[in-house]
Amino acid sequence: MNSNCEYWQWEEFYDKKQIKTIHDKIQKTYYEIEPTGHNAGQHKDGTDRKVVDVQMVLYESIVSEICRIIDEAYVSCNQNFGYDVIRPTMMDNLHYNTYTAKSKSKYDYHVDSSRNPYYDIKMTLLVNLSPKEFEGGNFYLYQQEDIHVPQLKKPGSAVLIKSAMNHKVTPITKGTRRTLTFFMKGPAWK
Repeated sequence: MNSNCEYWQWEEFYDKKQIKTIHDKIQKTYYEIEPTGHNAGQHKDGTDRKVVDVQMVLYESIVSEICRIIDEAYVSCNQNFGYDVIRPTMMDNLHYNTYTAKSKSKYDYHVDSSRNPYYDIKMTLLVNLSPKEFEGGNFYLYQQEDIHVPQLKKPGSAVLIKSAMNHKVTPITKGTRRTLTFFMKGPAWK
């Protein structure tokens, strides 16, 4: 576990066998596929800001496989960022994102937010569940300049960021990039 002022990271938290187990479980239990570009909008030229396949999965479906990283992320939210976050419920959603070179998958700069009047998304946990290394698909934060987060490139690694910070994934050029995203909620900002 290493820290950076913009994010918190866990290098190689999962091994290849655990990654495969989580992937297989998601393939058996996901309940919806989100359409490409969903809620991300388009650029002025009409191209999608978000080109990625997203499978929606309930926390309860994979809790035994991911509860340890979720627990560590909650501790980090409080201790390292000072955020008050709500523990996950069994009905919380996770996004399983698949980026491929074939579809030139990417996700341009965006922030993670909620329209719910009672809570906000405070932190975003990203776990690299790629079957092997890939090319392209680099993860960046933006805070007055691009900040490359190379730690998320390693399969099995995880990164925790403030959800309101602009972030993006550059186009995949070779291979497949898979990430599991969990949005950590807390009381609405006042």
